[in-house]
Amino acid sequence: MFESQDNNAVQQAKPVTHRFPKTVIVVLLIVVFERFSFSLSRAVLTLYLRSKLDYSEEVATEIYHMFTTFVTFSPVVGAILADNYFGKFKTILYIMFIYAAGNIILTVTAVPNIEIPKRICSIIGLFLIALGTGGIRPCISAFGGDQFILPQQEKHLTLYFSILYFNICIPTLVAKTVSPILRSDVYCFGDKDCYSLPFGVSALIILISIIIFVSAKNWYIMRKSEGDKVIRFVKCILLGVRNKVLRKKSEHQNWLDSTEPTYDRGFIQDVRKTISILTMFIALPMFWALLDQLGSRWTLQATKMDGRFGYITIKPDQLPVFDTMFILILIPFTQQYVYPFLTTRSILTNPLHKLTLGGVLAALAFVFSGIVEIYIKPTYPVLPEPGFSQLRIYNGNPCSISILNDQQNIMYTIPSLSHFTNKQMNVKNTTEVRFRFDGSCIEAKDEIFSLEDNMAISFFISGNNIERFKENVDKSKSGLPVVRFLLTDHIDTSNLSLFNEIHKEVEVYLSAGISSQMEVFMAEYTIRDGGNIIAREIKMDNGGVYNIIMEKVDDNYETNLITITQPNSITMAWLLPQLLMIAMAEVLFAITGSEFIFKEAPKSLKSVMTAAWLIIEAIGNIIIIVITRIFID
Repeated sequence: MFESQDNNAVQQAKPVTHRFPKTVIVVLLIVVFERFSFSLSRAVLTLYLRSKLDYSEEVATEIYHMFTTFVTFSPVVGAILADNYFGKFKTILYIMFIYAAGNIILTVTAVPNIEIPKRICSIIGLFLIALGTGGIRPCISAFGGDQFILPQQEKHLTLYFSILYFNICIPTLVAKTVSPILRSDVYCFGDKDCYSLPFGVSALIILISIIIFVSAKNWYIMRKSEGDKVIRFVKCILLGVRNKVLRKKSEHQNWLDSTEPTYDRGFIQDVRKTISILTMFIALPMFWALLDQLGSRWTLQATKMDGRFGYITIKPDQLPVFDTMFILILIPFTQQYVYPFLTTRSILTNPLHKLTLGGVLAALAFVFSGIVEIYIKPTYPVLPEPGFSQLRIYNGNPCSISILNDQQNIMYTIPSLSHFTNKQMNVKNTTEVRFRFDGSCIEAKDEIFSLEDNMAISFFISGNNIERFKENVDKSKSGLPVVRFLLTDHIDTSNLSLFNEIHKEVEVYLSAGISSQMEVFMAEYTIRDGGNIIAREIKMDNGGVYNIIMEKVDDNYETNLITITQPNSITMAWLLPQLLMIAMAEVLFAITGSEFIFKEAPKSLKSVMTAAWLIIEAIGNIIIIVITRIFID
């Protein structure tokens, strides 16, 4: 097999050319496909976990960061498999099949009408995707580098790594833009969205990339593995620790020296230098703990805000697009203008200064995020509390109705098609409250209302009838408007419909009595009786919870839109400063850190430092999971 060829044999078999190797173009195309596929799924993951699998925001955050943790840790597994067992080509191929299987499982799970354990299947799918993308990442870039003949094509190799970086950024940017559109603007299986579409496209892209990758097999240069340095590094440390523990008095100056002659002195010196560099990285996981929340907590924060920018509406899961755009702008700008300007003034002259400033900017970005959260918190719904019940009474009659309760000191007149609200009714478990009702169009009577602790209970008065129902006042997890219809007994609902004036289609057909709460699109609506418009300019915005009361007197319809929970009103533009700041932090910290470990790491252990850099990011995500779990209540 080609795997057994050494470098000299490869150079003899492949003539040196001044042109870019054609096989590298295939590798770059696979990188584009893989990044696009991964970003398509990841962009909508947090909202999928919350909206479709019905996880709380805290648990959705935990799962998202568990997924990210394994994504950043699995490259180590992929590198070990490639260097010790299968070689790069076979490892990439085998893991691509695992990757595709994960996307297929997630696609099927996202179909709402299939009766399967969706949560368990989704976790399995995410695990396979994380293993796939993590396993491919270290192998595919190195495999592309193997296609060059050195030192004759060293300039081409430098160009390859530059193109490789943009091949990671550009498809990520496109996927973060497209994926939320596929999710929300396409409707499938009777839902107002289609999460299975971005997941399905991800699976299709990986399957196509497998075909392309295998088709060029006979033209690849397959280099012999030099062995896994990560395992040697770990074994050397473990042996040194073992010798340190077993020997009370060491004859050597350093505990690692005891590993000689199992390992040569040069390798031991490289291990010692690598450990000293890693010691400097102890605080670095906190940076990743901040940066990686862009796709979780910041996305959830955006669901509570108004994404309208003039004629454009930004979806919450499109928020990371701005971060990527800022990075693509900042990288050439800082390299061309900022760094040279600061260097002439002896500012930011070494990587450690840049790392420090990047960490400070990341922290400041979260200060801004906290300020925005304080600003938008008053727009959050007032939810029921323990020891209290929320009471709402809706009047569906053509006359005003007076209500009276002496115990709670309530005396109020409810206008026609309006309502009464008390969000602080003192109750214990289940409490019965007596009300006196009176009005010109109803019979005066006493009525006993049953209220429940930590619940929102509502009553609809239609004629002399009173119907009880539970009210959900919280915003929908999808972020869409939620509406309920309260129709009196006088209304013939055979031809009534809620008509979307933007999409020019019927949103829902109305039925008699009290409907269930339903999600609708943010739009302007009319209510139609057949072809006749009987109510106009009914506007419902994202995040709002509404009730629509309808009554018919003679031949005239009367309609009133009641807002239970205010829609999202704070613009997402307030998030742009923190996004710009976190992008600046990423340019200073992440890119500089990668450069720093490459330059400072011993030549024999550069792969170890790369693995350590990835594990540091994984630890950052673990920190998020721990903090989220501590403050979950």
